[in-house]
Parts: sequence; structure tokens; C-alpha cells
Amino acid sequence: MVEQYLRWARKLYKLNKDVIKQRIQYNPADEFTNMPQIVHEQSRCCFVLSTGRCGTAFLTTLLELSKDIRCEHQPSPELIYPSKLAYESSREDDGKLEIGIDMARYELVEWSFSRNQIYVETNNRITFFAPYLAKLFKQSMFIHLVRHPGDFVRSGIRRKWYSGKDYHDAGRIVPTNGSFDNWNRMTQIEKIAWLWNETNQFVEDFKANLDDPNRFMFAKAEDLFSVPEMAVKIFKFLDLEPPLKGKINKAMKRPVNTQQGGDFPKYKQWNSEQKEQLKKYALLYAKYGYEL
Repeated sequence: MVEQYLRWARKLYKLNKDVIKQRIQYNPADEFTNMPQIVHEQSRCCFVLSTGRCGTAFLTTLLELSKDIRCEHQPSPELIYPSKLAYESSREDDGKLEIGIDMARYELVEWSFSRNQIYVETNNRITFFAPYLAKLFKQSMFIHLVRHPGDFVRSGIRRKWYSGKDYHDAGRIVPTNGSFDNWNRMTQIEKIAWLWNETNQFVEDFKANLDDPNRFMFAKAEDLFSVPEMAVKIFKFLDLEPPLKGKINKAMKRPVNTQQGGDFPKYKQWNSEQKEQLKKYALLYAKYGYEL
């Protein structure tokens, strides 16, 4: 029995030898006290900025094809309500949000760094923390993922967004400082279209103030779902060898997080009034090459 345990131990050591070497390389005993500074300055991490409901779960599946990536779609804490606070405080930050997001994500980034992996988060709740993450993690990168506003709004309506009947409404952004006095009179299409536009405009403003444009990449969900080259482009952006195209194509054939419930017509079936409501608030549609 003892010999059996020894064989198991040797096998486990062999399987984890590379990980052990990496921890020795990145975590020598005399640098433990400096580890936070090292992680903040040297760790490679990537945060996907989006509205949600635009292929983030599928992107997670693709990224998990690489052993060099630790990808989290809904890490804990998920930051549902804090993301709304980040949006509301983005112009009046006193440093507390930076400390808060560091507390929430540092150990995930450090864990990946110590194993020579890139930490990637596809959770859309991270979007409004982007300015703080860019400042905290000097080597961080960002992917802006966008979906057609009509398809996004349809998904939100089917999930009862802004109805008070969806748990996540507690963290869903609304206009601040009375900027929309008619908010309560707006239709569900208009509210979710505003959400699409406001979130993407926030990312556009963040991009404009980013110190290095090479830290930023734009991708459309429609390309992610159907064009293998987009997946290859994302891996190259992360400076990683892309998986074999066969693996990418196989992943594309398996739908991920497809919405089943809710009854609302596809965008092409909307009437002219519904499309005008969308167009009134989804002002960035043309910038991203969409037609309404």
C-alpha cells in the first residue's frame, strides 16, 4: 500500500513539475514581500469589455482551448451591483473603487501569473472598472466585444431587463443626475437600446484615454460566432499560438449559453415603430457597421 501511494506521489509530481518550476521561477522566497508590486507591473491579463449577451460565454469556451490562459466568465465576486457603482462614480472617483477592484481580482491575477498563464475575464460586469484595471495592472489588455443592438435588445427583453423582475436589475445602469427625465416613460426597447449605447460609449471613452492603443482590440460578436479568423486574431492579440483551426471550428458548432426562454420576435421581424425606438438611442450602430 505504501508503495502504491509513492507511485501516485511520483506521478502527481511528474504531472505538476512544470507548475512547480513556474512557481519557483516567479515566486522565489526572497521576493514574496514584493509579489504585489511584481504582479501589478508584470502580470499579463486581459479583460473583455461588453454589454453582456454578446458571445462572452462562447469566447470563454474558445479561450479555454489554450493551456496558457486561465479564463473566468463569472468569477466570484461577480460584481453585479458594484459595477453599477463604478459607472455612477466614474467621474468622481476618490480611489476607493481602485482599491475595491484590486481586492476583488488581485489574487486571480496573481494565481495565473504564478503559473505562467494569462488571466482573462469575460464577465461583462468588469467593463466599468476598466480605467482602474488599466492603471493597476500595467501589462493588462482589453477586448471590446460588440453585438448588433437589435439582437442585444431582443435578448434583454426576453430576459425581462428593466422590468424589476430580473435579479440583475439591481446592478443594471440607469441615467444619472436626471439626464433622462422621461426614463420611466421610455419603452423597454428604448431603455435597453440606451444601455447598449451607453456601455459602448463608456468603452469608447476609455479607449480614447488609454496610454497605448496596442493594449486594445475590437471584435464583433457576429464575426466571433462565424469567422474562425476572428478567434485566431484574438489569440494573436494575446501573443499566444492559436489552437488548430479544427478545434476552433468544432467549438463554433456547439452553441454556448443560447437563450431558450422568452417570446419576442427577431430584429428582422420588428415593425417600423420598434426599429425607430431602437435607432433613437442606439446611436453608435453605424460606427460599428450595423444597419437598423
